[in-house]
Amino acid sequence: MPPPSLSNFNMDLLVPLHALLMERSVTKAAERVEVTQPSMSTSLAKLRRHFNEPLLVRDGRRMVLTPFAESLVQPVTEMLEAIREVVGANAAFDPTTDRRVFTVTASDYVAIVLLRPLLREIDTAYPHVQIKVAPLNHGMVDQLRRGQCDLVIWPPMIQDKELETFSSATLFTDEFVAVVDQDHPEVGDVLTSDQLCTLPYVQIGGPQPTIADTVLTQLGLPLRAVAATDNFTNAACLLPGTRMVAVIQRRLFDQLGPSIGLRTVALDVPLPRLVESMYWHPRNTVDPAHRWLRERVLRLCATDLPDRPHDDPGPPRGARPGG
Repeated sequence: MPPPSLSNFNMDLLVPLHALLMERSVTKAAERVEVTQPSMSTSLAKLRRHFNEPLLVRDGRRMVLTPFAESLVQPVTEMLEAIREVVGANAAFDPTTDRRVFTVTASDYVAIVLLRPLLREIDTAYPHVQIKVAPLNHGMVDQLRRGQCDLVIWPPMIQDKELETFSSATLFTDEFVAVVDQDHPEVGDVLTSDQLCTLPYVQIGGPQPTIADTVLTQLGLPLRAVAATDNFTNAACLLPGTRMVAVIQRRLFDQLGPSIGLRTVALDVPLPRLVESMYWHPRNTVDPAHRWLRERVLRLCATDLPDRPHDDPGPPRGARPGG
């Protein structure tokens, strides 16, 4: 049997195929490549006829890839990246005129202290550039590998062997602070470890503790968690008018705390300095648009988020899911 010929495949379907494999949704795939939903449905119909395979099937309320479609994800991604490298060789990127959508995976904390000022700058000077902010999740490394996101912003002190295989750059540092209601009747200028263990505590991250919670646990402090939430912003917003205490980042407190009636108090136990880094796939290192984004992020960190002098006590072990 002769090998399949490229002449039998419409190469114009390669980009829609990749979008469908990545998004697992006709609507989202259409948005990804900026075409109408009927146009993407037509492409899916053509692909189904070519492969004699449904590719996408319904599973309850969502669409999932068939096993055959799953087997196409890696080779199609690699093929499309190779084509882009060839076509884009020596290509320039002009952010004032070129359209580009970047996806950045980050915590709510990073979104507020870093991505918000970045978006403000982009909105003013680069109206054709769009940033999609995705939350940290267990599949983020796979999404980075598949090209579903451009950057993952993550604390390197939370060791992740998979992320260590990607390119990275340090962005900024911060410190953890204890936060309480501004009129808290039981807390003065310093929060002792005994008080920390008796006051109601807001746990962040659920069963996977933050860096701060990991250190407090390692110190043998039995925290009395009465509430749990999956992000730092929610934790801060739960505190006003209560006896509860939480440990969040200084930069986040500066953005939110005073406006919602919170204050910081010194802890009599040492907490490690938080470091945030960005990670990207090595194949994007020389891409002009991706390089432009990284340079904007680094420049913003150098000007708006300068590091403060500190003594870094080193990373704790076993902390998840991050700052």
